[in-house]
Amino acid sequence: MKIHIFYRHFNIEGNDFKGRPKWFNFEKCFLNLLSTIKDKNVDLHVVMDGDVYSNFIDKYKEHYTLHSIKAGNDQSSFFQTWDIVKNLNIPNTDLIYFLENDYLHVDDWVEIVTNLFETYQGLHYVSLYDHNDKYFLPMYENLTSKIFTTSKHHWRTTPSTCGSFIISKDIFEEDFIDHTTIVGDHNKFLQLTQTKNRFVLTPIPGLSTHCMEGLLSPTINWQQINS
Repeated sequence: MKIHIFYRHFNIEGNDFKGRPKWFNFEKCFLNLLSTIKDKNVDLHVVMDGDVYSNFIDKYKEHYTLHSIKAGNDQSSFFQTWDIVKNLNIPNTDLIYFLENDYLHVDDWVEIVTNLFETYQGLHYVSLYDHNDKYFLPMYENLTSKIFTTSKHHWRTTPSTCGSFIISKDIFEEDFIDHTTIVGDHNKFLQLTQTKNRFVLTPIPGLSTHCMEGLLSPTINWQQINS
């Protein structure tokens, strides 16, 4: 079971300070990813919106397959990434990981995710981000989750996730139209739940974090992982 990562990036470096922790850095996120997948059964693709040659990511080109697009915004790059995947011959037994460029990961996430998909059949969406807002926003005060366990980790159901998640080839094909027509992550997952009974699993504790101040996956020192 190989994991095929499609890492969406554009010509940006450093910290854009859009609600980020002070220590956040795009290049460090990418280096963190490379370190966590080294010598593992993972295939990395970079979907680059714009000129790769004037960006830090070109320094690491031996580690990935490059796909160049001209999107200009996040939604368009997401749609185009799905088109790229559709035209690749990914085996039915493998997993597809759509990943944004502002996430950090813990070291053993590959083994834990593989263990999850080997333990349970028919999973829909798996995010590695333990959404911190689920613990304090009033809209989630009465949120009920089903807990799943494996020999390595705990997982919970959650209503939605961001644009970074792992799916099987079957789910990719079945939900292709939904993901390339519906705008807005939260609305999309609510509709998938209502129309197709899809569910999202997230880990406890998180295996990754979206690097937004106040929304980091709890209980983990992400600044230390970033250093």
